[in-house]
This record gives sequence, structure tokens and C-alpha cells, in this order.
Amino acid sequence: MIRNIFTALLIFAGILSVRAQNADSLNLMPRPQSVKLQNGRFTFNDHFTIGIKGAESAKLVAAANRFYLQLGKRTGIYFPQEYITAADNNAGAQLLISCSKSISPEMAMDESYNLNVSSSKITLTANTDIGALRGLETLYQLVTPGDGYFAPAVEIADSPRFKWRGMMIDVARHFIPMEVLKRNIEAMAEVKMNVLHIHLSDDEGFRVESKVYPKLQELGSNGFYYTQAQIKDMVDFAHARGIIVVPEFDLPGHCTSILAAYPFLASYPANYKPAKRFKVDTVKNLSMGKVMKMINEAQTPTIDPTKETTYTFFDNFIGEMSALFPDAYLHVGADENNGVAWKQNPAIVAFMKAKSIKNTDELQAYFVKRMYAIAKKHKKRLIGWEESFNPALPEDVIVQKWKPATDEKFANAVIKHNNQLIISAGYYLDLSMPAYIHYLTDPVPANVSLADADKGILGAEAAMWSELVNGENEEIRVWPRAAAIAERQWSAPNVRDADDMYRRLWAVNFELNDRGLEESSNYNKMLSRWVNGADIEPVKTVADVYTPIKGYKRLMSLMFVPAAAHPNLSSPMVKVADAVHCDSEPRWYFRKLVAAYLTGHDAARVEEIKQQLQAWQNNKLKFDALTLNSSNLQQITDLSNQLWYAATIGLQALNGQGNKDEQLKQLQQLEKPLHEVELAILPEIKALITGKLEKEPATFPMF
Repeated sequence: MIRNIFTALLIFAGILSVRAQNADSLNLMPRPQSVKLQNGRFTFNDHFTIGIKGAESAKLVAAANRFYLQLGKRTGIYFPQEYITAADNNAGAQLLISCSKSISPEMAMDESYNLNVSSSKITLTANTDIGALRGLETLYQLVTPGDGYFAPAVEIADSPRFKWRGMMIDVARHFIPMEVLKRNIEAMAEVKMNVLHIHLSDDEGFRVESKVYPKLQELGSNGFYYTQAQIKDMVDFAHARGIIVVPEFDLPGHCTSILAAYPFLASYPANYKPAKRFKVDTVKNLSMGKVMKMINEAQTPTIDPTKETTYTFFDNFIGEMSALFPDAYLHVGADENNGVAWKQNPAIVAFMKAKSIKNTDELQAYFVKRMYAIAKKHKKRLIGWEESFNPALPEDVIVQKWKPATDEKFANAVIKHNNQLIISAGYYLDLSMPAYIHYLTDPVPANVSLADADKGILGAEAAMWSELVNGENEEIRVWPRAAAIAERQWSAPNVRDADDMYRRLWAVNFELNDRGLEESSNYNKMLSRWVNGADIEPVKTVADVYTPIKGYKRLMSLMFVPAAAHPNLSSPMVKVADAVHCDSEPRWYFRKLVAAYLTGHDAARVEEIKQQLQAWQNNKLKFDALTLNSSNLQQITDLSNQLWYAATIGLQALNGQGNKDEQLKQLQQLEKPLHEVELAILPEIKALITGKLEKEPATFPMF
């Protein structure tokens, strides 16, 4: 309802007619480097044909056919070509695609393109077939419904800001099925990301078949892993979309699943089984201080870096994996190792003394350097998380920065050491931050010069750790927020209007789901389960205006509890906090209404807001009539009542009723998280009381 209200408001204000002549109003994400809107439009009809000329490219032919089929589905038009082939080089085609050469995906690839749309013809020109793929994605985003389907006449010249535009998906904590990974790859290609980084091993699981060391999947996976045939197919699938695949095997810590299979690699003897990293027997009086003490002082499963058999093992293993993952990179992790397991092993301590290794940080550096040599042998460039950085690190190792609180000097120190950086700090999707927080975080730290950035920052990478996601809700958590990060990776740094980003984000999210992503359908499926297949509209009205608590609050409440209470592979993720979006689309439209009302105070806007508040208020009657799943009954009922209460306060304020101080006190109580979610519309309700809409917070607490 609220989206329709806001559209009506735009029409009332005469804004839509202006937008048709404004290049900034196009629903393009990432925003291209140069967009020049022209007069006219290209209208798609049943004569629309595609021609390809230049270098032969199976990738481009396949992409053109995907585009053609999807366009037909979107427009409902029966197009004349049955199947586009490399021989379709007709210069008279309505869409003519030209590329100079076909290339394999790599970091140095040219992804630039030029797209020109006139009333009679569309031309897409690129130096490479991957550049042409990027241009096709832009063209699809230009397709607009109206009097038929059309693309506005436009001239676009585009190329990416950063070479490395990635997303990391953790498949170790919770296994993510291959079909979900492929849907993520499709969505990544649609927003021009070019690196899929897969976190394939951790304490909870080892996720890829090894024929050299088969116990890795037999004893380390709990039966959830990808076969080698699946991996090869997935890599081909990604390459066809201009995306490279980077495997990560996290070492020397985060390795319980590996030690469960081959305990001779361990720094201390134990009965290893895939499991969460820390063992906690009680939750009594567990403060954050105690948690941090545990992280720093607990002996955790760790590879023994002093044995030559360790390096023989990983030499053989990396050799095997290199054939599965042909791209030029290998991620070794090298993060969060507190060194306690090494300090408590006399043989390791003796090794350190004999080698004049002063501390466990230097021993970790020794391990990373040995792994570097193995990677080099197998023609891979090594990547490590920021803990891998040390004075002895070879210059061609890539360092991935992830800690937001890292010393500001860190990035400069890495660059001065002649290592390149991938920036993930600020792009952790598992923190449940709203999209604008990621969007307004630039990959280049403020204290890094432009010259140093050009030299040392390879790019950026979003990260989705999977402690709290599985195959059903992973897409809900990643998308559409990853599209905002994709724009930050691709577009010019001065493209920073978060409000306009959201306008385009909702449009792009529709397209992502229409083209195969299951973010929307999985969300609805989870809601339908709560109401036993009945009408989900009343529960959806509630869920749509809630967001998960932000930061690590929820994760910390689950990580350090007895295993029986912690989500594992068999645990259902069916709570409200598992399903609701990190950004509320209805809240965004409501905020626009409230902002417009506070600016003009005219009767039409008052009525629009009143209608929405009444809809939320009246939803309680519909909700109370539902038959709910008993496991979620109390949670959803509490949230429904809270929404009714907030809407009632908003109506009172809009009608000039009630005591403002008392209303603000009531809202303050509603601001407290309930069932690990927060009611998103409270700042706007507060604005109806105070007459002032506060700015969005620039930061949120992590704990």
C-alpha cells in the first residue's frame, strides 16, 4: 500500500514527468561513469533482433541469448530470432554488439563498454566480450514499462573504478547449496561484480571433495560438500559471466574440520569433530569481557606449522585444488589465531627457539611464507586476511583488510610494503546493517592518498559469514544490499546520494528477483510457514517494517552458549530475526512521505500518512484472525501488537492529540529490541511528534 501512496504523491507533485528528462532518475545500479540522456526512446517490438560482430566469443553469444530470452519474458513479446549465433553479424540488427577480442576473466581484464540507444537502433561496443557482458546488464536495466516497453535514448560510456569487485560467501559454518551459489553468481553478474570468494573450510565444516585426501569430506563435512564435478560446473558458470572464483581454505586456525580428518596436522591431540570453535558449558555471568578473554586465551584447534609433513600435505592438497579452481588466486585465511595452542606445545616452543622465532606472530609469518611457496609452486597468488601481514611478507601477497577498528596506519603500512589490499572493512553483510552504511563507506581509507590508492588498493569485497544463514535465508541477507556495495565498487566516488541509491535499489531488487534470485520468494515462503499456508498479507505487513538487531549482538548471544542451543546444520532458521530484511522498503517510502509532510504541511500529505498509519493499526484485526505456527506465535503476536501501538501513537500525534512528552516516553520503550528485531518506522513516528525528522545514524554499535 505505502508504495502506491508514494507513487501517487510523486504524480501529485509533478515529479514523474520531470524524471523522464533527467539522466539521474534512471534505475541504473551501478551508476555508469558517464550518462547523457538524449531525446526519444527505443521501443521494443516483435521485430527486435540482435547481431554480433567482431571476435568470436561463446561467452558473448550465450549472454546475448540469455538477454534475449529474459527480455522476452519481461516484455511478453515474441521475438523473431530463435537462437542467436556467432554468425548473426547483420549490421542492420536493432541491437548490434561489437567486441574486439574474447578474453578469460582475470584482474587485468578490460570491462569498459559504450552503449548508445537511439529511437531506431542500439549499439553496444566494447574492447572485450566481458565488457560487452557488462554493457548488456546496463541495457537490461534501461528497459522501462510504459506505453509498451522501451529504453530511453542515451549515450553511456562506462568502466569500473576498481579491478577487484568481490563477494565472499561462507559455506563452511552453514552449508549453502550449489543452486543458491549459482543464483548469487547470476545476481553478482547483473550488478557487475567480478569475484566470488568461497570460504570453503572452517571449524564447522569442510566443503569440497578431495580425491587425494578423501577423509576431508568423509569426516570433516557431516555429509555436506560439493563434488569436484559440481565445482568445475560452478567455475564454468561463473567464468561465462565474467566472474573469477577464489577458494579459501582457512589456516592455520579455523581448522577443526580438517583436523577431524587428519589429526596428525594438529598442534595438540584431541578428539576432533566438525564443531563450533569455542566450547562453553555455562552461560552464567558471561560478559563481553569474559568473551574477549576466552577468545584471546583459549586453546583452539590449530595446524602445527613446525612439521614438514604439514607442508607435504598441503602441497599435495593445493595441487589438487588448483586443477578445480583454475583462476590465479588462493586464499589461505591466516586470521584469528591467538597462538595459545603453539605456546602450550613443548615441541613447537623448542622449534621456535631453534629457529630464533621470537613469538607466535613470527611463527605465523613462517607458516604463511611456507604456504606462499606452495601457492607459488602451483601458480597461485596468495591472499590472506589482515593478520597475515608482517614485515617478512612477500610483496605479491594480497592482504584482505576486515577489521573496522584497525589502526588507521594499517592500510598505508601495507601499501608502503608494496602489497596490495582488498577492503572488506565496512562491507560485512552479516552485521545486518542497512545498505546506506555500506554504501557510504569508501574502499579507500581517508588517510590513504589517491596515488597510493591507485597503486595499492586492488578493490573491495562484501562478506557474508554464515553463522546465522543457511540455504533458505542467505539470499534474503545478501540481497539487495550487495547491489549497493557493487555500486561502491564500480561507480565514481562522488556517487554518494544514499536516498537516490535506495530509489534505485528497490527497482534493481525487483529485477534481480524477476531474473531468478529467490530473495523475495524465500521471504514469502518463510512467512507462509508461520501461518500454515494461510494468507500471509497480515503477517507480511508486520514483518516488512522490522529489521534484525545490528552488529554482533545476536551472534554473540548464540556463539557462546552450550552446543545444544547454538544453530548448527540441522537447526531450523525460522525465527522472525532469521527472515526480516535488513532494510525495510515500506519504511523508506513512509520516510519520504513524512519528510514531504514536514516540508509542506499540506492536507494531501496528512491524508496519505494517516491512511498508512490506519492500515498498520487495522492490520492487528487481520493478524489476530490468523492461525499461526505455534513455534512463532508469541514472537509474531508481540510484534503485531507493537506495530499497532506505534501506529496509534503516530495517529494521535498527526491529529494533535495526546501529551508529546508521554508519547516520546512510549516510543522510547518501543525502541528496545524485541525478539532480536527492531521496529524500523519509529524515527518517522517520532518526527510526527517533534516536527523534526532526524538524520539517519552514521554508525551503529557493534555489540
